[in-house]
Amino acid sequence: KAWGFDVPTLVLDQDELAYAKTNNPFWLQNPEIDITKLCVTFVRNTPDEEFVNQVKLPKNCNDFFKIDGQYIFLYCPGGFGKTKLTNQTTYRLLFHTYIRFGQTEAMESLVRDGRDQFNEPHFLAIDLANYYQSRQTYDRSLREYLTLIRHQKQYLRYATDRILLMSDDSTTHALIDSTLLSASAIIPEVKIISAGFYYKTGQFQKALDQHEKMGVNNPGDSKRWLVFSENLMKEKQYELSIRAYHYFLQNMTQKDPSILGKTLLGLGQAYENQIIQNQTKLQFVKWYPDNEFFQPIRVKTPNILDDPLANTIEHYQSILVLLPPSQPTATVHFRLGEIQLNFLQDMGGAKISYETALASRPNVDLTKKIRTRIGDLLLSTGQYAKAIEYFNQSSTINNIDTYTIRYLNSLLFNRNIKQPLAFLDSTIYSMDPNHQFFNDLMEIHDLITHYYSDGTRDDRMAFESFFQGEALVRQFKIQEAIETFDYISQRHPDALITPLSTLRKALLLLEFDQPESALSAALSIENTSLKDRSLALAGEIEERFLGNPKNALSHYHRILSECKSSLLVEPIRLHIRKLSKPQES
Repeated sequence: KAWGFDVPTLVLDQDELAYAKTNNPFWLQNPEIDITKLCVTFVRNTPDEEFVNQVKLPKNCNDFFKIDGQYIFLYCPGGFGKTKLTNQTTYRLLFHTYIRFGQTEAMESLVRDGRDQFNEPHFLAIDLANYYQSRQTYDRSLREYLTLIRHQKQYLRYATDRILLMSDDSTTHALIDSTLLSASAIIPEVKIISAGFYYKTGQFQKALDQHEKMGVNNPGDSKRWLVFSENLMKEKQYELSIRAYHYFLQNMTQKDPSILGKTLLGLGQAYENQIIQNQTKLQFVKWYPDNEFFQPIRVKTPNILDDPLANTIEHYQSILVLLPPSQPTATVHFRLGEIQLNFLQDMGGAKISYETALASRPNVDLTKKIRTRIGDLLLSTGQYAKAIEYFNQSSTINNIDTYTIRYLNSLLFNRNIKQPLAFLDSTIYSMDPNHQFFNDLMEIHDLITHYYSDGTRDDRMAFESFFQGEALVRQFKIQEAIETFDYISQRHPDALITPLSTLRKALLLLEFDQPESALSAALSIENTSLKDRSLALAGEIEERFLGNPKNALSHYHRILSECKSSLLVEPIRLHIRKLSKPQES
């Protein structure tokens, strides 16, 4: 069942087995008979005349058989190897009899005779391969599996699974590799086995090489490439996964929008995972996690100067031009736009893709996503006045959604702080606390109130500059954002928002692989209200990026002694225990 075959099974109870033993007609006639010359086989139903004729004894044959209902008794006085019975069922019966009695040479001779007799080079290949594999005679087992698939292609999956099972023994790897390599020139199907073997043993580049050799020629190849590319992603082989998706896209012959959509989605996911893998993951200090007002921006984007992604966009679009408007086609255009926006930062190309998706008959949910992304492009290109107008269309007190968040962000990025505050004042206190954006709105309301409303003119100016920096982050202009946060520290050193702005600068510097500068920025706010986060960030930088665990422990211990009311105390205390053990040893 595991390999897709329907294998008939005959179940016998104890009485039926006992009957076969005590009612053997040849043994009943002569209790002194050599029992190694006796054999019995079982069938589901009493054999009909046609079956009997198939195993009819030839002339001058000294062998005998008798049928008793579902039992077929066989007696070969001269030995099973010399029997003149020619039916394949009889050969199988003799094969397993030899196995039972350990007569390996006779078994192999029987197989050779059977293959000549029936002109089937693959006769009993499965039985022989499994026999050798069970006895760890792997070279002969491999030979039989290859013989099987050379002549019986429908057993390719079965042989593949058996060979991969064989590879559980690491001592077989060199043998499997060399055997499959030499056989692939004669049996092209062997490449899929090699690909599976390389993948299982962690040789992912070689697995990709095998898939490329197989190409994209048949309808079933699409599924093979999609599964393989996705599996590479699961193994965190993102670069190879991206290459696999590219190869498939460049060589695919089908123009099925569903397949193209899945491929583009997978490609985008592979790029995103690669970026996430390379981005800094801090344990204690994070920038407003899960808050829609501060969406995570990919600071480290892939280097696409020599990347095939930039060169294949036109290829994808040439395929899309030929597709009729439909929900799948709209999905493909949308996913292409996501790649252009998030990885190529091609705002113009993304806009064309989103608008084309919108004109391709998307469903209601996808339509909303597309319209949101078109508005996001206004934020990503600094067109805040247009973004305010765009998102204000459905932003009301009674209709809080993603448009509302973006509408408020547009106002903040446009240095209009009072209007978002008025909107929030009239909204949050009447909102259901279970609303999905309740915490986000409360957090941004508290931010504005504390750092802007309750501050001086200098505080308000610094706050406006702070959101100018956030706007630049949204535009992927990270270096300019860092300069803006640095400007706040120099121009408004005593402003309420300055410590938070400096913390933001430190986190961006760390993402830009400047740990020393990030450490300096973090420690510059150790005597502010953000002291606990300042020391925690400094500790993580020393520990993870500069390789100074002793310095890290010093910062962590200061949190325990100087920031006793901080929520970071317990996580830091547990971390100190883990970090101190290696130091002690």
